[in-house]
Amino acid sequence: MKTKLILPIVLLLFMGSCITPDYLPSTSTIDINEHGSYIKLTNKTKPNFNGELIAIDTTLLIVLNEETGKCDTAFISEIEYFKLRYAKPKHYAWTIPVFSLLTITHGFYALYSMPVNLIVTISVTVSGEKAFQYSEDDMTYEKLKMFARFPQGIPPNVNLDTLK
Repeated sequence: MKTKLILPIVLLLFMGSCITPDYLPSTSTIDINEHGSYIKLTNKTKPNFNGELIAIDTTLLIVLNEETGKCDTAFISEIEYFKLRYAKPKHYAWTIPVFSLLTITHGFYALYSMPVNLIVTISVTVSGEKAFQYSEDDMTYEKLKMFARFPQGIPPNVNLDTLK
C-alpha cells in the first residue's frame, strides 16, 4: 500500500525538478525575445558558471551569471564545453505513465503494446527535452553570436554592471 502512494509522489517530484530559466521564451515567441539565451559553460581552469549569454567577442564570452547576477567573462580558449538553450523545452514526461496505464485496457495484447508504447513515449520525451539546445559539437562560436543579447557586440552606452 505504501508503494502505491510513494510512486506517484516520486514521479511528481521527478517531473517537477525539470525547470528552465523564466527569461527563456516559449516556442511561439522565440523570434521576439529581447534577452540572450541560457548558456552553461564548462571551463578548463576557472570555476564553471551559467546564465544569460550577453555578448561574444573574438576572444571571450560575456555571461550574466545566474547565481551572482553580475557579468562574468570567459576566454574562448579556456572554455572546454558549452551547452546553450534558446527556448523552453516541451515536457512530455507525463505521457510515459499515462499512456503506459492506458495499455492495460488492451488485455492480453498489453504484453506486446506496453513495450512499444514505452519505447515511443520515452524517445519522444527525450527528444522534446533536447529540442531547443545546442552544444559546441553543433555550432561554432561565430554562429553562437546570434543567441546573445547583443549579437553585434556591446553598444558603447551600455554598462555591464547595470544589466539584469
